[in-house]
Formats: sequence, structure tokens, C-alpha cells
Amino acid sequence: MPDATTELEHASADIVLTRDAREILDRAAKVATARGSLHIVPADVFNATLQLPGNLADAEMRALGFDPKSIAPLIEANGAGEALPVRQLLVNANREAGVLGHYQVDSIHLLLAMLYSDSPSTSGPLMQAGLTLYDLRRHVQTGTKTGAPPVHGSARPDADLRKRPWPSLQGVLGISPVFIGIVGVTAVAGVLLWMNYLPRYVPFLTLLFVVGGWVTSLCIHEFGHAFVAYLGGDRSVAGAGYLTLNPLRYTNVTMSLVLPIIFLLLGGIALPGGAVYINHSALRSRVWSSAVSIAGPVGTVLCGLLIAGVFFVAPQQSWITQGNLNFFAGLAMLGFFMALAAVLNLLPVPGLDGFGVIRPWLPYSVQFAAMRYSMLAIYGVFALLWFVAPVRSAFFDVVLQLTTLANIDAALIVVGQMNMRFF
Repeated sequence: MPDATTELEHASADIVLTRDAREILDRAAKVATARGSLHIVPADVFNATLQLPGNLADAEMRALGFDPKSIAPLIEANGAGEALPVRQLLVNANREAGVLGHYQVDSIHLLLAMLYSDSPSTSGPLMQAGLTLYDLRRHVQTGTKTGAPPVHGSARPDADLRKRPWPSLQGVLGISPVFIGIVGVTAVAGVLLWMNYLPRYVPFLTLLFVVGGWVTSLCIHEFGHAFVAYLGGDRSVAGAGYLTLNPLRYTNVTMSLVLPIIFLLLGGIALPGGAVYINHSALRSRVWSSAVSIAGPVGTVLCGLLIAGVFFVAPQQSWITQGNLNFFAGLAMLGFFMALAAVLNLLPVPGLDGFGVIRPWLPYSVQFAAMRYSMLAIYGVFALLWFVAPVRSAFFDVVLQLTTLANIDAALIVVGQMNMRFF
């Protein structure tokens, strides 16, 4: 059977409330239920505000010289009258939040809505007591009363409400069956290598394990970009499916997955891989834009640190044996690719994440030129790595130094590389 709480849930479903506002409305539902009503009226909301002191509405009334408890009898004596539905009260409160430049509906907006003329049961008594919309708005925004000179450096009561809140992640994050399948195949290949059940198929299993692990890290890399972009203000990444770890949702599956895997098999070079489209104009600031770019490599580094953790523990626990050597060789190769991808992505070259970190701080003319020739720049990097021996040697020396720091034996990497070859 519908009750005041159910009514409140429907009325507030699309309105972002602060904790104080939510607690007041929940208490108002109990007040309505206690008086035997199925509907919340503005008087119930005012009574709930009094029962939960310390909120901004209570503080503002006292700051303006009013005792909220002295107003309650006036509202009670006025009766419910033509009670305003709680939905309309919340719509009015949300309008006040927008007018004041606030991002959430708080107790103060509920109080301001109770001063609207379409809520006569509360507006009449409040104005009779001397409280007006103009005075309340002014004090909320400036901290001063009408007619009083502004106090330099005084804190504004609505300072916290002007801060953009973190977006809700409810119903936004998910794990796609595709990602679960990739992780599952990688895990099965790893178990078979560890147990050495199918020695004749070691090359195939190693290939499956390494490529599956690399694609998993690629999904985490791109999820990092999308997750930080969502927090930074770009809500489009949720609708695009980028927060589900599904590699099939990338902008170009061929360029994002197929070609990188081919390069991985041919030359042992992990291309940047998947790409998620980020609407940088929707981000809050240049800092957030840089954070979006660095978030992907951070995801790759975390995957690499997980592998490094295994190699730091394995020798101490005597995990590496002749029977499971192929597993650790594959894991070493995977760790090598993690280090390679991290170093490659952090190069300050247009089209790579390293350049994305500094791009927002460059002149727009430079940014435009970089975006226009980004693919050419990436091809140039790979041409240098492929054909220019000194550049290739210097690059891979850095990668091998990182794997050494991760306690990954170079000999295991060589074995892993050999195991991935069918011929």
C-alpha cells in the first residue's frame, strides 16, 4: 500500500539531494505518517527541519535573528490549507538551487521553497514572522543581512553547495560478459601452463595466456581513461559503454584490438591499443584533462605491479619449478609487455598518453596541429623503433631495466618469447 515514504521516493527520484535534505525529507515522511496521512506537506518538512537541528536552513534562520521553534506554532495554527504536493515543493527547491548556482538541493532550498506563494501553509507564517525570500537569499549568498555592509573575507554560507559534487556511480559501472570471457580464457590458459597438462600445446597456451592478459590490461587501461573522464564531467563515456570493460565498445575495433595483437605477435611491440572517445570540452578543467590522459598508463602500471608482486614472492616461496616454468615464462613475457606499454604510452608524442598529459597546457594552435598529425607521429615512433637500431636499443634497455626492478628474470622473458613462436 502506498505511503508517505513511497510518495517521497517517486517525488525525489530525479533530484539530487544533500544528506541533510534527504534526512529532513525522510523525517517529514515519518511526521506525515504519524499524523495519519499518506502525503507529505510543506508543514511536515518544516517540522522535520526543527527535529534535525544543525542544518543550513536552521542555521540561516538563527543567523537572521529568528527562532525556528517560535515559527512552528504559527505554521501549525495556519493549518495545512491547500497543501502543496511534495513533488512541487522539491521542484521549487531545485529551481532555487539553480538560481543560486548550487549543484544539489539542500535544507536551505527546501526552506526557500516554503516561502513560495504556492505554499501558503508555510509562506504566510514565515513572512508573518518577518522572514522573506530576498533576505534569506542574500544572507545565503553573502553572509550579510539586508542593509548591512559586506564583511571583507567573510565565509559564504553556501560555499560547500557551490562545489560540484562527485557524480553518482550507481548503475554506471559494470563488467561485460566479453571481459569476463577474456579473463576466463586467460586464467584457464595460465592454469594449464602451471599444471603442464598439455606440453605439446605450450606455444598455443602461452600465446593465449599472454595475449589474453595483455587485452585484459588494455581494457583496464581504457577503463582508467573513461572512469576519470566521468568523474571529471564527461558523462558520455557511460552511455558509450566504456565503463563496462568491454573492448568491443571501443571506437575502432580493428585499430584498437586486431592490429595491436598482430603487431604483438610479429614484433613484440605492444601498440597503444584501444581508444575511447573523451569529450574534453565537458571536463571541468585542464587538470582533469591531464588526469584523464595519465589514468590509462596508471592502469597499465597497476597491472605490471601485480605481476611484479608475483615475481617478488615466487622465489621466496619456491614457486618456480621445472614443471611450471612455462607459466612463469609467459607471465614474465606479459610483465615485459606491461613495462613496454607503460613506457611507450608515456612518450610525449602526439597521439600517445604522455602528450595528452601536457596537451591541455599548450597553445590551441599547437594542440590543433598535434591532433591533426597524431597518427603520423605514432607511425613515426614505430618506424624509429623498427628500423633505427640505436633508438630501438635505447628504448628496450629502459623497458628491461624496469622488468629487472620488478624482479623479472630476463632469461624467463626469452623463454616466454620462444614459447610464443609456433615455427
